[in-house]
Amino acid sequence: MRELSTGTADSAQLLIVAALSWSWRSVTADPLTGEVAADPRDSGPSLADALEHALRLAERWPAKVVAATVGPPAADAQLRDALAAGAAEALRVELAGRAEEAEAARLVGGDPAPAAALAAALLRRYGTPDLVLCGDRTADRGTSSFPAFLAAELGAQQSLGVVHMEANGAGTLMVTRRLDGGRREVLRVTSPAVVSVEPAGARLRRAALPAMLAELDMPIPVARATTVSPVPRVRVLAVHPYRPRPRRLPAPSGGTIRRLQELTGALAERTPPTVVGPLAPGPAAEELLTYLRHHGYLGDGKA
Repeated sequence: MRELSTGTADSAQLLIVAALSWSWRSVTADPLTGEVAADPRDSGPSLADALEHALRLAERWPAKVVAATVGPPAADAQLRDALAAGAAEALRVELAGRAEEAEAARLVGGDPAPAAALAAALLRRYGTPDLVLCGDRTADRGTSSFPAFLAAELGAQQSLGVVHMEANGAGTLMVTRRLDGGRREVLRVTSPAVVSVEPAGARLRRAALPAMLAELDMPIPVARATTVSPVPRVRVLAVHPYRPRPRRLPAPSGGTIRRLQELTGALAERTPPTVVGPLAPGPAAEELLTYLRHHGYLGDGKA
């Protein structure tokens, strides 16, 4: 067991942020032009597993849960659902001057801009949160880079790919991470921290009908990020259709007739196709074994 400790949790009410994702559920690439496109009608929230974990921790600790997301105005619906489920506050961060569409660079190596915008909005509105819970992956073929970028922006410790989480005192978690090769790692995490959880084993609770009706017209606070400081780590030079590399073939040998024979396979030995049947199961199996023996797949004594 390893211990991560960069700070101590406040004895007063803690702040838990459930970072919900708004992503494309499907992205298409034009086979002729290579243009990447996402249908705005096919965008929506990913799994709300982080919110359920945050609500469970708030029941164990004296904590306030804030549901936050980076997305367009359509993302207000999932924030209202989070308020109805039990979140105390909601916050939507909007990237000004940025189209909500698929970009090749954002699909290749991860985009630090949403994490920087969310971190700036949280620090400006709440200060450094004690715990930020994120989903492990998004529905838009995410690279799991958002939690890491967010931890770097907040200056917090991080624990990514968590499959199990237990509260161990106020502001302290015992988490189990998934490692390569089927191994596991147990960490003791203290605040401030960013933890990304896998969706298995947690399903968002069903909100009560009065709470859902009460949050239908609830205004959602919006923080607009006018400038984004991080520089994209992936620079796309060109976008074009996929073209496989050519195969290296041996140089032709012999005269023209010999080359034509090799290309057409005129002199190659082959077995003409034969239709056999319909046969009963026994004769059909015997016919198949005879074919395998004839071509050397089975010896004479093998059945």
